[in-house]
Amino acid sequence: MKDKPRVYYITQFITAIFWGSVIPVYVLYFRHFDLNLFQVAFMAAIFESSILIFELPTGLVADIYGRRISLLLSALVLFFGGLVFIKFPTFFGFIIAEITVGVGYTLKSGAFEAWIFDSLKHEGKEKDAKEVFSQGKRYQTAGELLGMILGGYIGFWSINFVWYPFAFGSLATFVFLFLAMREEYWEKAKEKIKVFKQIKDTIQKSLEVVRQKKLILALVVLGIFSSFSFETISQFWQVHFSENLSVATSYFGWIVAGSSLLVILLVNKVSKFSEFFKKETTLLLILKIGFFISFLIIAFTYNPILTIIFFILLHGFEGFSAPIFLDIFNRHIPSEQRATLLSFQSMTGSGGEVLAGLFMGFFALNFGLRPTFGLGSLVMIIGVLVFFALILQNKKL
Repeated sequence: MKDKPRVYYITQFITAIFWGSVIPVYVLYFRHFDLNLFQVAFMAAIFESSILIFELPTGLVADIYGRRISLLLSALVLFFGGLVFIKFPTFFGFIIAEITVGVGYTLKSGAFEAWIFDSLKHEGKEKDAKEVFSQGKRYQTAGELLGMILGGYIGFWSINFVWYPFAFGSLATFVFLFLAMREEYWEKAKEKIKVFKQIKDTIQKSLEVVRQKKLILALVVLGIFSSFSFETISQFWQVHFSENLSVATSYFGWIVAGSSLLVILLVNKVSKFSEFFKKETTLLLILKIGFFISFLIIAFTYNPILTIIFFILLHGFEGFSAPIFLDIFNRHIPSEQRATLLSFQSMTGSGGEVLAGLFMGFFALNFGLRPTFGLGSLVMIIGVLVFFALILQNKKL
């Protein structure tokens, strides 16, 4: 398939379906096999920790051996991770499965965005990257929505079959990428040098980019604060809506659907607004401030309808900012270390999520959800201020 963006869109859509199919029944699946709530939280921590550990090494795999190889490996590893969930439904089996799925996730994280950006750059279409990332976000969100609907029905029909779409969806992704994905620029650019020397050079050059470019450092820092803040609302919104606002759980699916539809319908239009600003980071800052305001209102309003509206807006701001963030980040990093640097950024974001899971869980237990959400919104605005301070040092902005 010669149309690289089409491969990107289809892959985003397929992978989002099988990832999304697990979301509605993730906790219920573990509870079905008699895991307590602490053990369920432990599983999530295992997954995020595996991302922290393997994100950078798998980014090196993509930069040294090629992004296509990394993505094919990702699909295979995710397939085997799904099989472990299916065949070994025990506490220790789940630990192995979570680690395996975490490794599979990291093999795709960074590598896929690096592949599409460098493919566009190779074809002289680098200016189309923002539009491609925005369109990819639309397909991803649509896939997640479809997957969540599918997962809900599968969970209702038989909880034992929850991981089948994940496993065989991963296998289907492998077949599709094997047949459709090409990496012409890599064939021309790769050099035959010693692997360990290349690993060392890639790490050194990647760290040098982060050290020298204030904008890249600012984006990495913003990613950490954003992940911490977003993980706070992601973990506890259902409990807050149910216990503090008395919103019936039957509405939860519609609330998530509303959030997804907002992103699907408007993400392209919002991304184009960045062209009206002199500085490329302005729209990103506006969206993060919108996230902060929405989160703050959710924390302290007692009106269920108002809370739902701003929850949907919060997810919209997060979804709108993703392609803009990717476009800016990719424009300021070298192709040779692109996957490694994208993996590094993803790794630091996962670190923020792990910290949020540990600290905010303790904070919520002792002080309640409203103060926890207030603190989560405060973390976001601190991240925005640090980001703003760092980019002021970058004279090119």
